[in-house]
Amino acid sequence: MKTFRYEAQRKDGEVDHGIVEANNRDEAMGKVRADFPVVNLLVETGGSRDIDLSFGGHRTTEKVLALMCNQFAIILKAGFPIVHTVELVSDQVTDKAMGRTLKDVAGDVAAGYGLADSLANHDRSLPPTLIETIRAGESSGNLEGVFRQLAGYYDAKSKTHAKVISAMIYPSFVVIVAIVVIIIIMVFAVPTFSSTFAKMGVDLPWITKAMIAISNFFVSYILVIIIAIAAVALGLRMWGHRETGRMYYAKLALRLPIFGHISLMSAASQYASTMSVMLGAGLPVIEAVEVTGRSLSNHYLSTRLRGIIPDLEAGKRLGLCLENVKMFPDLINEMTAVGEETGALETTLATIAQYYGNEVNVATTRALSIMEPVIILILAVFVVGILFSVYLPLFSMYGSVS
Repeated sequence: MKTFRYEAQRKDGEVDHGIVEANNRDEAMGKVRADFPVVNLLVETGGSRDIDLSFGGHRTTEKVLALMCNQFAIILKAGFPIVHTVELVSDQVTDKAMGRTLKDVAGDVAAGYGLADSLANHDRSLPPTLIETIRAGESSGNLEGVFRQLAGYYDAKSKTHAKVISAMIYPSFVVIVAIVVIIIIMVFAVPTFSSTFAKMGVDLPWITKAMIAISNFFVSYILVIIIAIAAVALGLRMWGHRETGRMYYAKLALRLPIFGHISLMSAASQYASTMSVMLGAGLPVIEAVEVTGRSLSNHYLSTRLRGIIPDLEAGKRLGLCLENVKMFPDLINEMTAVGEETGALETTLATIAQYYGNEVNVATTRALSIMEPVIILILAVFVVGILFSVYLPLFSMYGSVS
């Protein structure tokens, strides 16, 4: 008997965790599905591997996964056995944590364990897309082709992520520098002017009084402000790990002006590309939807997608199920239905993934190009306000002297 750890959803949407014993993974899946309509996670555990250290731990990047999968594909194509392949990749991979994981996995594979199960047991932070696709490749005997697919999939994700990070560097830097400068002015510069004006006995305009009041508040309560901000940030982060918080943040991300539309298109691209890879690896539609649902970064859309699994098990088509829940743009639903009708669902989804990936890049670039002047305008208003608050009393003083 083997022990499996599961995460599953009840009919009311609540998430439950537990342990089930079975002879193999299929039997364990059947036992869990007897009580829960949707299974989010099912991994074999054993001994000390039951301990989940993924919270706040190491997370393997898409770039590392792309390089690793490409190395697997190249070495397997050369005809090396799987145990030797894992050992070679463990020596070549650039990520030290992944290298240590692969060395442990090599020992398990040599002992007769499956590659997918070993990876899942040794590194709980690995994405379900990777694990389930490898498992499908093991079942079909096409590990080389599966790793080649995964290499392309994670390479595309890595490049998209790098583009977004690169585009965000400049506006983020401007905002951080501006905040630091404003704090320095309010804490150090304004009090100096305030004492000077007090000695002169000048009648101050309202904008100067307001600026001095804000400065005095900063100086008096700077530590309280820092502690309060840190406490609120920590509280929101902890709430975000709870089901209600995760769901709220996920829905909020879809409602934001401009960026909500980008988040939806990004999720659509993620759905299409992951489903295409899953189907290409040989997974049936139901299992592919389950894995894709767990892979979506937006928790609300992830829950909605996994919620259609009972309808799929009842025999309904994927395109119709997506149309009923109305979670993605209509084009996704229509093209999914067309792919099912023509028997080319994998190819159709790959095309749609590329289309929405390009749309996300264009929309993100456009949004950031709009953000930059808006940020500069807001900062200019702050700077002009500070200048007016300082110079208006001086102008009044010079006018009274003349």
